[in-house]
Amino acid sequence: MKKSAFSIMELSIVLMIIGTLLVGVTQGTGMINSARLTNARSNTIQSPVAKMDGLVAWYETSLRDSLKSAEQVNAAKITEWRDISPSSIAAQKNKLTRSASIAVVYRLAAINKVPAIEFNGTAKISLASFYQGATAQATIFLVFKTNYNPSGTQVTLFDADTSQSTFSLGIKSTTVSLNAGTAVDTATGTNPASFNGGASYIVAAYFNGSSSHAYVNDATTKAGNGNINSGSNSLNGVTIGSNKSGGAGFTGMIAEVIIFNRPLQLQERKDVMSYLSKKYKISVTGL
Repeated sequence: MKKSAFSIMELSIVLMIIGTLLVGVTQGTGMINSARLTNARSNTIQSPVAKMDGLVAWYETSLRDSLKSAEQVNAAKITEWRDISPSSIAAQKNKLTRSASIAVVYRLAAINKVPAIEFNGTAKISLASFYQGATAQATIFLVFKTNYNPSGTQVTLFDADTSQSTFSLGIKSTTVSLNAGTAVDTATGTNPASFNGGASYIVAAYFNGSSSHAYVNDATTKAGNGNINSGSNSLNGVTIGSNKSGGAGFTGMIAEVIIFNRPLQLQERKDVMSYLSKKYKISVTGL
């Protein structure tokens, strides 16, 4: 007579095999994530950023010193984001802070499997003032991924602190919005910016009065193909994730913010964007 069912012994063996396979898959995933994080750290350490003149602050998500160790766990609430600039990292100067909240959390594999900080549109993390003081000009790099479809309404990723004059960088569907006293968008007639839901971007924004401009996943051609006048406010202190008042908040992942106190030259901009492109696997034109 044929057996119609597994014996208890056979079932035990099958369950043991399944369990072993699941453990192997979990360990394999962990090893892949660890390798990607190690690669991101290597790219960060070898990047040209730390050696460039005029570096004010540098926030990123892969190094052990960038965040509290207990907060470098998926979905952990973020209370500190540390400046890793050589002149700041040891003494933890220029540290961004906020109260622990589910509105700002760590995501382990966020932008092409590299960690990032997730913002839910209602929260921010900030610094009252840079220890170096204010800067009248700035070049700011931002690496981010949108969790929504951008529209004609601006959302703000970067601004001054609440006690300072406006110095903001935001996005709409087809423009980069800059405001250092004068709110203005990049043009759309030629080479407009283009932001889409779920996509990742590297933006370089130059705040330089009437010579202000921005680049989006492009190291050589300006968004809108020209300059705009964003005003003459100085930057001293920073808010990330919304405007300084907590409005117009960004929904998505922000992985890296680099701030210089001067307009970078072409090759310098290419060097920084090349590093960011390689680290986050985001395609950049003109490198």
